[in-house]
Amino acid sequence: MRRSDCHVHFDRIGPPHRTEPASVQEFEAYVRAEGVSLVCGIYERPEILEAFRAAAAVDIVPFFWERHPTEPHIPVGAAGIKLHPYIEEYVLTESNVGRVLRVAAERSLPVLIHLDDRQPDCSRGRLVELLAREFREVTFIMAHAGSYAPGVRERPGESWVSEDLVKELVSEAIDVADRYENVYMEVSILASRAKAELIARTAPLAKVLLGSDFPIYKGLYGNVRYQEEALVAAGLQFEAIPILHQNAFRLFGSA
Repeated sequence: MRRSDCHVHFDRIGPPHRTEPASVQEFEAYVRAEGVSLVCGIYERPEILEAFRAAAAVDIVPFFWERHPTEPHIPVGAAGIKLHPYIEEYVLTESNVGRVLRVAAERSLPVLIHLDDRQPDCSRGRLVELLAREFREVTFIMAHAGSYAPGVRERPGESWVSEDLVKELVSEAIDVADRYENVYMEVSILASRAKAELIARTAPLAKVLLGSDFPIYKGLYGNVRYQEEALVAAGLQFEAIPILHQNAFRLFGSA
């Protein structure tokens, strides 16, 4: 089975995260341990991307983190765009991201958008829906399946985010992915049992991508195998896991 990781950070992340970027050596060890051959790598500095490309024997799909979507400057070498409304403090509306989405449309670049539960009205499924309806030619990927939902180390299966909010946001994202051909879900950080169960039991499998958010939470739930195990424990048939990986190879042209 060919395996993918659709959410890996090569470069800085920034507040509120204190996680330092992984070294090339750490990344090499990670993809080797996970058996991953396709990675969506998020970067800002081209030299960082090239260092990872030169050292790691994996197919890297480079996603440029655009921190200024009203004045986008997407490098020629980018194969995708990352947006993070929560960290950059804007609401996911056409007035704030329309310019970068027009670049994405012109260059056929998928757009990975961080959806958050700390300020859900900043970036959530129904806001992606409005954009997906307007920009039909753009492929949208909802990171974290609508709710980040970090886990409580001492209480496996629970999140610091209320279960009701997790269910609301993930259900909303699933509905959008189900109804819009150009919307996918990336499901990293499946520490919440409620989140994993909703995805395992109700998400359209052809629209689900596996990711890790590496190096955030590495050693806990920041790896692809954890997401696989969480989905199976939540009710997904093990035989469906290769389908989720194949979604990435098909979407990024490596089928």
